[in-house]
Amino acid sequence: MRSTLTNDAGLHYFPCLLTRITVAPFYQEPFPPDILIAVTLPDLLTDLADADKPVTYSGLLQLNDLPVEGLAELRIAWPKLSTERRREVVRKLVELADDNVELNFNSVFKSCLSDKDDVIRQMAAKGLWETEDRSMIRPLVKLLEDDQYPEVRAAAAMSLKNFSMLAQNGKLLAKDCDRVRDALLAAVNSPTEDVDVRRRALEAVASFNTAETNSAVREAYESDNPTLVQSAVYGMGQSSNPAWLPTVADEMSNPLPAVRFEAATACGLLGDERIVPRLVRLLRDDDSEVRLASIKALGIIGGPVAKNVVQQHLSDDDEAIEEAAREALINLEFDEDPLNYQFGA
Repeated sequence: MRSTLTNDAGLHYFPCLLTRITVAPFYQEPFPPDILIAVTLPDLLTDLADADKPVTYSGLLQLNDLPVEGLAELRIAWPKLSTERRREVVRKLVELADDNVELNFNSVFKSCLSDKDDVIRQMAAKGLWETEDRSMIRPLVKLLEDDQYPEVRAAAAMSLKNFSMLAQNGKLLAKDCDRVRDALLAAVNSPTEDVDVRRRALEAVASFNTAETNSAVREAYESDNPTLVQSAVYGMGQSSNPAWLPTVADEMSNPLPAVRFEAATACGLLGDERIVPRLVRLLRDDDSEVRLASIKALGIIGGPVAKNVVQQHLSDDDEAIEEAAREALINLEFDEDPLNYQFGA
């Protein structure tokens, strides 16, 4: 079996055999039996206190957009639940939120950031990876700086990444930008910090694209640690800095498929049509994830050459490549004429 590097931050390299397994979305037919049962918040809290009763998805929907009064009730009941029970609740909330973007359990996740169990804190931090609520910045930074467990600190860094992207787009207050950037850079630059925390912090802070963050990316890239190199290449794409393009292009021939994957993805984010011929060559890569990243990057970069290549893979022997090509073509055609694009045509 080949050696691979994995990254659980969604956009990163996943070998086929390590694809994340999630629960079926609760809103798909046929519905899980419990979704048809009407449950109130008091009913849910009573059921959670009874270890013999299952934790149902329908019941947990009562925690969606939980008002202040409801959160207060949950906080009273929460410490009375066993650790395993609390873990199951948070795990299922994360699954529900991942499966339906309209569900919002952020107030519960925020409350769980101070849970005494490190696994619950880690899951809660991961559950906040899409939040844009600035009130989450301070507790996530506190976890990154002070939590005893590196898994929790790494999860906090990953969820701070979204705030870095907001900062890059000018959608974050200056004081919040400073707080997020400084905390992430401190983790990256700490020689005693766990390497996984450092790499997650690097991936998160790269979006700022400052001299200091670019220096951190460069230092990680020049290190002897392959996971830091992988994260550095990822960060080059996140920075949107075209100065990284020659380095990213070089990494498209890296012997590690995880790094080639990140290089292809970064090329798409950097958006330079000059790299299209290199991406076309990667479509013959031995690794399926690298090929997928390449076709997706072509769909982001666009241009006549990229579009022609994407169209050639609409009938690919690899079903995943074929599906990715269809999605890439949709993106290309929308970008070419967004006002006249016909959805479903």
